Amino acid sequence: MDAFALPAILDITRAKELRGHMVERLNCGAVLVDASAVDRVSTPCIQVLLAAARSADGAGTPFRIANASEALRAALADLGLQAEFENWMV
Repeated sequence: MDAFALPAILDITRAKELRGHMVERLNCGAVLVDASAVDRVSTPCIQVLLAAARSADGAGTPFRIANASEALRAALADLGLQAEFENWMV
């Protein structure tokens, strides 16, 4: 499974594009997201990742986020989602 590398900036303008990538990956099977480059992330992009992870869980499809950056972890903590996302972090 090839990792999908998230860009450094995941602001609201990238949410639709991110959604498209997640849908495409989910349709192909297991999803591995490399989040090491994320420097800034907005709530809409976190919502896309959460929706993708939950969709994968519902379909019995593996979904993992690898190398989550400190910026991503801080944003998840700010939104109170850190514990939920830990289920998908590797």
